[in-house]
Amino acid sequence: MPQSGSLRILRNLLPRHKRKTPPSPADEIQFGQTQTDHMLICDYLPAKGGWQVPEIVPYAPFQLTPDSVVFHYGQEVFEGLKAYRDSVQPDQIYFFRPEQNARRFANSALRLGMQPVPEDIFLKCIHELVAVEKDWVLESPASLYIRPTLIGMDTGVSYRASLAYRLFVIVSPAKNYYKRETGVSVFIERQHVRAVPGGSGEAKCGGNYAAALPALQRARALGAEQVLWLDGLERKFVEEVGAMNIMFVYGDKIITPSLTGSILPGVTRSSIIQLARHLGFTMEEKRIDIGEVLTDIAKGTLTEVFGCGTAAVISPVTELLDGDSRIEVNKGKVGPVAMKLKKELIDIQFGRAPDTFGWRTLLASQ
Repeated sequence: MPQSGSLRILRNLLPRHKRKTPPSPADEIQFGQTQTDHMLICDYLPAKGGWQVPEIVPYAPFQLTPDSVVFHYGQEVFEGLKAYRDSVQPDQIYFFRPEQNARRFANSALRLGMQPVPEDIFLKCIHELVAVEKDWVLESPASLYIRPTLIGMDTGVSYRASLAYRLFVIVSPAKNYYKRETGVSVFIERQHVRAVPGGSGEAKCGGNYAAALPALQRARALGAEQVLWLDGLERKFVEEVGAMNIMFVYGDKIITPSLTGSILPGVTRSSIIQLARHLGFTMEEKRIDIGEVLTDIAKGTLTEVFGCGTAAVISPVTELLDGDSRIEVNKGKVGPVAMKLKKELIDIQFGRAPDTFGWRTLLASQ
C-alpha cells in the first residue's frame, strides 16, 4: 500500500485556454452547483495490489456498469470539508481540521463494510487536487467546498460487499448555504426517524440522507428549511437538524445532544464545543427532551437555537414548526451567541484570528 510521502499522483490537466474562469466572491454562487475544471480519481483494486495511482483529470462523467454494487446495495460514503484563502496573506490557502474528515471518512467506510481510504492518502489527494484548483479558492466570505466520495465498484447483483472501490474527489466554490441570513425555520419530525442506535447514523453515507428526504419535502411544503430529528426509540430526544448538528443556548450555557451512535460526529460541532469553552461558555453534552425544549422556549429560559456543520457553519434557528403550531425562538430574531461563535470560528478559518487550537493546515503545494 502506498504511503503519502511516496505517493505519486498523475496529472492529466486541461490546457489553460480550455479552463473556466472562476467566479468572484461578489457573484451569486449556488451551493454545490459549480464544479471546477478537474477532479481526482483513485481506485482500490485487490487484483492489482490495492490502491492504484491517483489521477487528477478533467471533470467529466465516468462509467460504471448497471450491476455495480453501489447501485444495488448502497455502498457509498462521502465527506465535506473546505479550503480557505487566508485574509491576511491571500497567497496562502488553508484547510480546516482535514485530519478529522479523513478519520470520519475511514470510519464511515468501515461501518458500511467498505475498504477505508488510509488517512495519509486521503490528505495527500486533497492537497494535490486543491493545489491544481487553487484559483478557485475565493477570498472571504467564499471558500472551496471539497467532496470526497467512496463507492463500491464490483459487478453482479448478488448481495455482498464489494472488493473494488473508487475514491473520487470533486470541488466547488461556495458561499452561504442558506439564502437567508436572518435564521431558518425547522420542522419537528414526529413520524419518521433518521437513525437508531446500532444503525448507520454516525456514518456519513448517502442512504441516511435519502431516507430523510420525505420529511424534508414535508418541511419545505410547510415553509420550513430543515427537519429536526428525534431519536428512533422514544421519539422524544433531539438528535440532528437536517444535515447539521444542533445546539441550544441558555444564557451562558450551551447544550448539545450527546453522541449516541445515531448522530453524526460533526467536525464543526467538535470545534464549537472547544471554542465555546475557550470563550467562557458552559458547554454540556446530554440527551435533550423536545418537550423540555418547547417548554423552555415558552418560559424564555432557552434563548437561542442553532445548527452547525461544514456547509452552513452556523445557522440560527428562529422558528420551530410542530404540527400546526409555529413556535418562535428568541422572538424570531438571530441571537448574539450564535453570531459570536460564527464570527469567532470563521475568523480562525480565514486567518483573521489566532489559531489557538492548531486547527488550520497549510496547503502543501502552493
